[in-house]
Amino acid sequence: MLRNRRNRPSIGSRGTGDALYRRRVTSALAWTDDTTFRLNDVEYVCRPFRNRVPSSAERFCLLKAKWSVELYEQVLAELAPRRIVEVGIYDGGSTALFLELARPEKLLTLDVKEHGSAALEAFLARHPQGDRVANYYGVDQADAARVRAIVDSEFGDDSIDLVVDDASHRVGETRATFNALFPRVRPGGTYLIEDWSWAHSPLPVRVDETPLTVFVFELVVACANRPDVLTEVAVNRGWARVRRGPAPLDDAFDVAALIDARGRALLPSANDVATSGA
Repeated sequence: MLRNRRNRPSIGSRGTGDALYRRRVTSALAWTDDTTFRLNDVEYVCRPFRNRVPSSAERFCLLKAKWSVELYEQVLAELAPRRIVEVGIYDGGSTALFLELARPEKLLTLDVKEHGSAALEAFLARHPQGDRVANYYGVDQADAARVRAIVDSEFGDDSIDLVVDDASHRVGETRATFNALFPRVRPGGTYLIEDWSWAHSPLPVRVDETPLTVFVFELVVACANRPDVLTEVAVNRGWARVRRGPAPLDDAFDVAALIDARGRALLPSANDVATSGA
């Protein structure tokens, strides 16, 4: 069912997921306008599309809109995640924000760029819980073996409460990361994919690329066919949020294998993946 309510920009595949957006938390964010807020002694400037500003330990450029920041605050309050993986961090503004809001036991970040963010490293050096963040650079999110190895080294046998993929936003790479990390998410935990809807923006971006939308369609069909694996898929204008089901999973997990024949007729891309064994 599609609903359009002012304070709840969410579409959920199941009613239970809507609770995340009904629960209002007391915000710790001090907004000075629709693009800037402060949290403790750090200022965050929201620049989701353009007009980016340099980041520092006291002032981060955050590639998220206000509505997204506010939803993150709610989701983190709801989940209270102890172990988080963030894929794609830009200058580290979201990493700093997640550390402040969630205060997790461990926050692991992966990014394709070869060198770390000076702003984030300076922020972590002076933060009392900065040693809870482990940053890995030069990591291709499509390199499933390396992604798994890093997660194993940092978390051991512990499961993950929250994964945020805000990296390439490309179908193949996003699917590879999902297949690698979703089995490590605890039952009831959340896997969140950002900016799935970029192809439907009025901006002429990546016009020759396959939209990330097709992977979201795959997740929806997989949820319908195997709700014991994907308990819920909920989307809004910029997020696709997947809740992990109770079924046991291993490193051979492939979301394309969860799509039935009717789903494959609707999703040729999923059929291609299954056929090629990618």
